[in-house]
Parts: sequence; C-alpha cells; structure tokens
Amino acid sequence: MSATYDVIVAGSGHNGLTAAAYLAKAGQKVLILERNDWFGGGCMTGEFVAPGFRLDVHSNAHHLIQANPLIRNDELGLLSKYGLKYIYPDAQFSTIFDDGSYIITYADLDRTCDSIAAISPRDAEVYRKFATMSRETLPLLVSGLFVPPVPQGSFWALLDQSPQGQRLMHMLQKSVLEILYEYFENEKVIIHLAKFASEAFVGPDQKAAGFIVFTMPGFMHTYPGGLPVGGSGMLIEALMKCLQAQGAEFRLNTEVDKVVVEGGRAVGVRTRDGETIRAKNAVLGTIHPRLLERFVDGLDERVAANARRVQTASYAIMSQIFALNEAPKYHAGEEPGSALIAGFGSSRLEDFRRTFDDFRHGDLTAHDAIISAMVNSNYDPSRAPPGKATLTLYGFGPFELRDGGSAAWDARKDEFSDWLLGQYRRYVSNLDERNIIGLRFYTPLDIARHSPSFQNGDVTGVGKFFHQIGGHRPTPELSQYTVPGVERLYLAGTFMHPPGGVTGGGRATAIKMCRDLGIDFERLCR
Repeated sequence: MSATYDVIVAGSGHNGLTAAAYLAKAGQKVLILERNDWFGGGCMTGEFVAPGFRLDVHSNAHHLIQANPLIRNDELGLLSKYGLKYIYPDAQFSTIFDDGSYIITYADLDRTCDSIAAISPRDAEVYRKFATMSRETLPLLVSGLFVPPVPQGSFWALLDQSPQGQRLMHMLQKSVLEILYEYFENEKVIIHLAKFASEAFVGPDQKAAGFIVFTMPGFMHTYPGGLPVGGSGMLIEALMKCLQAQGAEFRLNTEVDKVVVEGGRAVGVRTRDGETIRAKNAVLGTIHPRLLERFVDGLDERVAANARRVQTASYAIMSQIFALNEAPKYHAGEEPGSALIAGFGSSRLEDFRRTFDDFRHGDLTAHDAIISAMVNSNYDPSRAPPGKATLTLYGFGPFELRDGGSAAWDARKDEFSDWLLGQYRRYVSNLDERNIIGLRFYTPLDIARHSPSFQNGDVTGVGKFFHQIGGHRPTPELSQYTVPGVERLYLAGTFMHPPGGVTGGGRATAIKMCRDLGIDFERLCR
C-alpha cells in the first residue's frame, strides 16, 4: 500500500493539470499519475522531425483559453510567475481560394472588414454588424463557459430573458450555413466564415451548431488566439512549475487501471501493476465517458448506457509536421500566408459542402480538401534554427474510410501523406524536396492512439452537438464533473464543458471540487 494523498489525478492533460493546480494552491496534497513517459496529453511540443525544430503534434494555437480567467486574470500565475508567454498575431485566420483570391480575419475589426470588402463591399458592412452582435452576446456566454454549467432547462430560461440571449437561442437551433445564409450573400465570404467554424469540428450543415459561427467574431475581436512561445507544451511546463511550487508530486509510466470505490465513495486508484494509492478527499480522472465502465465497477446502468452512447465529431483530423530550409512562399502573396492559421480550398460553396458530405460516406479525396497550415516560426523564432522554418498542416477527413474502415489508415498512410502534401503544394511555390529537411504524418488513427480522450480521432473528445453541450456535456448525468453513485470521483477533459480544444476547462472541475471540499474558490483566485 502506497502513501495517502488528498487528491489523486489520473492523466496529465492540460485540463487535469489545471484542476490539480487550483487544488494544490488550496493546500491539497496532490499526486498526478501519467501512463506515458511524458506529460501533457494533447499539448505536446518536441523536436519530432529534426534537431532544433520545435513542433506541436496536436494543439497549436490557443484560442478559447484566452477568455478564461485562468489566463485573463492570471489566477495561477502562469504568465507572471511560471514562464508562459503568448504571441497574438493580428492576422488570425485566412482563406486562400483556388483562384488566388483570399480573405483574412484580423483581430482588428476594421482590417477584417477591409479584407472582406475586397471581395464583397455589401458583406463587409454586414460582417461589422454581425461581429457587433456577437460581441454584445459575449459577456453572457463567457460568464458561463469556465464554470460548471447550469442545467439545460435553466440555461434556456436564462437566455429567454434578454434580447441577446434570445438571439443566442436562435443560433443554437440552426446550422452554420443556415445562420450565414441569413446574413451574407457572397460564397467566398460564407466559405471563409464556415471554414473557420469547422476548426471547432462542426460541419457547415450540422444542426444546432450555428452558435459557433455566431460567437466566433466576438471571441476573435475581443480575445484573439495566442501562439504559446516555445510551443503548446509550454502551457504544460508552466502548469507543472505551478504544481511543483505547491508541493504536488508526479509519476510517469504509471497507468491507472481502476478507481477504488468503498461504500459508494472513491478512495483511491489501482495501477496496472497492482499498486493501490489512497486519496483522502478526491480522485480526479481524465476518463472519456465511453471508457468510464472500464475504470469504475458497478456504475448505474443508465449512467453507463448514456456514457457509452456519446457521439464523437462527424469528422476527424490528420496532421503533418515539417522542418524546412525556408518558409513557404504562397502564390497569393505574403499577407494571407502570414496568418496564424491559413486555410485553403475551392471558391465554390458546393465543393465545400460536398467535401463534408464525403466525410460522412468515408471518402477523403472525392471533392475538395479541407486543409489549414501554420508556420509558427514566422512569429516565434524559438521554433526553428536561424533562417529555417517550421510548418504544420492539418487536414480533415473521415475516421472510418469507405474501404477498410479505420484500420485502412495504417495500410494507406504513405498514400494519404502524399495526398495532403500535394493538396498544399497547389498554393505554394517552394515546397519541393530541396526545401523539406524532414516530415512526419499522423493519421486520425494515430491521433486516436495518442490519447484515450481522442476517440475516433476527435481531439474535442465528444462532438459539439446540441445534446452534448452545456448542461448535457458529455451527458446530463456527468455534466457536473461527477459520477452518480460514486462520491468524490470527478472528471476533467476535452470531452467536458467547456467543449473541446485548449480551454483551461479544468478550472470548472476545480470549482466543483472546491465547493464539495469546503474551499473558497473565489478567495483562492485573489
């Protein structure tokens, strides 16, 4: 029998570490257990391709976390004490079309409108009004994002009490394209906005996802996405420094096999090698709902059944990372290529829509490609040796391929790696073999293997469907970060509220845990 801790955390993704850091700051004796030989989950930076080239495999730019009081108010001192730094490029997202035209969304609203006006003066004026409406709704939205969600019924009643809330209710019931059709006319403008919304893993025709494209301008022009200096893994380093300063302990290569439950209460964990470690106050697990039954014996059947049924996003992601002799040169010019995220694709809305339809049928290459690129060394010289460059490509596609299912990704890995690179080469002039020092390609199946939280290659954990957001994320029973029938067992992860990406969502789990443990969370953050 091992030593007893106040809180045991199974998994070291950024959500679990965030919750752990708040608890350690409150004086809890915390132990973090990680099954891998590295910490960080999806926030992972390293020299995976060539020496001196620091590349991110999964998370890259950090968007939603910028609105989180964790960062906005620096509640844990990650910025002021523990070395975390962000770069905020003005050019946030661009779409470069196959005819050489482009649109850029800047953090600055006026510059964004000027870019849209080059394509459609009418839609530029509409976008200004659309972004203003989005900003007006933002305080209401942000107030509920990084705290435990209210029950869904109460949430709807709250929204119905104000014009801004009623507008959000409207957006919550429609698809991205249905919302965009209400406001915009030009196909390129619609594609540009829908494509950025798709970065949140919601397809253009997905019902009840319109709120993504509506809230996006509010966030973009108020809390622009940040590029962590040194890589996405620097968030993990800062969290670990914070935890170490509070006396937390860490163990690598220690896989939790079971949550130990006695008398209906979580009292510790059992590792795969048979060790039992006790927790006096709580166990926090980054346990995907589909896997909950493996870790917790005797779950209520309704809780277990709903957890098994959670849906992942309707498409998955693949990534390709490069070490380059020089930065890519775009046919469309330097300006659109310098955006934090540059997207590419057809200028025809029909092609854009059909590509997402193809994903549902297991097809990747039937129509257009949905790809994005990030050249982080443009902004952060620490990412590459002097004069060199990094490049990260992302592509969307089905997890289950039409011929062979998900297993076919292994057999066809080289084929799809060449395909993704070939799609990108349509937009650049200098990405031949002489420029490429090295590259690695990760299929959706590789990404699913990377973390149990990335079921079906979905890095958002579970899909952002209406029945899986807010007080129903990931299920109504699990939405309060607890497991009915098992006291003092808590959940954190990308599959919980707030949904997906690098959000610092473990803050909400910490709030719930502090309430149950009698800890004043507000005082903790002063």
